[in-house]
Amino acid sequence: MSNVIEFPSFPEFEELSLFERMMIIEAWQEEVADNLTRIRESAAAIEKLVEASKKHLS
Repeated sequence: MSNVIEFPSFPEFEELSLFERMMIIEAWQEEVADNLTRIRESAAAIEKLVEASKKHLS
């Protein structure tokens, strides 16, 4: 899985049909949503590890 959406340059984007533009934007939005979910899950896991570490060190 790639973490990069290949977004066309502005002139190339302008040449695309509205449908093609919307498909690119929708793919980008889905990728952003997936990345945000992974970031939130990772942050929660890190928070749990920090709390467990604090308890262990106390």
